[in-house]
Amino acid sequence: MSVQASVIMPCFNSERYISEAINSVLNQTFDELELLICDDGSSDKSLEIIKRYACKDRRIKFFQNPKTEGAAMARNRCIENATGRYICFLDSDDIWHLDRLKNHIDFMKKSSVYFSYSFNNIIDENGVYKHKYLAPEKVDSKKMRYACFLSCSTVIYDSHKLGKFYQPHLKKRNDFALWLTILNSPSKPIAVCYKKITSSYRVNSYGLSSNKIVNAYYYYKCQIDYNNQSKFSAMYFLFIHLFIILVKKAKPKLYNKLVTHFF
Repeated sequence: MSVQASVIMPCFNSERYISEAINSVLNQTFDELELLICDDGSSDKSLEIIKRYACKDRRIKFFQNPKTEGAAMARNRCIENATGRYICFLDSDDIWHLDRLKNHIDFMKKSSVYFSYSFNNIIDENGVYKHKYLAPEKVDSKKMRYACFLSCSTVIYDSHKLGKFYQPHLKKRNDFALWLTILNSPSKPIAVCYKKITSSYRVNSYGLSSNKIVNAYYYYKCQIDYNNQSKFSAMYFLFIHLFIILVKKAKPKLYNKLVTHFF
């Protein structure tokens, strides 16, 4: 069986959730896939769980970092070893809907889209549904000055058309930096939304995103380093971004109207 889709999954101390994430990939209605998992120096039973799955399913390739190097380096090790045309991302505490790959890749093929994302649900630590987030119909580097509209576990890019892209080694916002790198690459692709809910993103109290000040700094840094913005421009759009994030957290329905009608 040929591999069409390579699923990239970094893992760090995810023993509570990783089985659910892995199962959501292995049970996809799309068969031509491989799941590449890099354990980033976990101290819990994550690696043990990964090895158990890998022994049962040959579609899983797993790698191990002897020490923690960060999500970007873990993803890059998987991307380097990926053989599929379509590079897809799933974090080890998120969940894909079972027809996610088939429907999304069909959409990309029929529409000649090479960089794509979708809507997603938000769940809490216990998997309880909270709300959904929508996204703009299309995104380019200019729209990404306002916010990162692409949720990592919904993104797919066509490596045959665009080439392989790797995440910059940043403590935070490394996925945002990757999307900006792709959008600003020589081919200047437009990211197109597959307007369906394809995944569930898990919010938690322990993740890196809990540090809002550092997160804002890296957003500002990404605009300068990966989106060709001056310091003044990056600061200007940071304030707009913070307002959008405030709306997103406090009023998800208003946020959904904002991004679908004004972006």
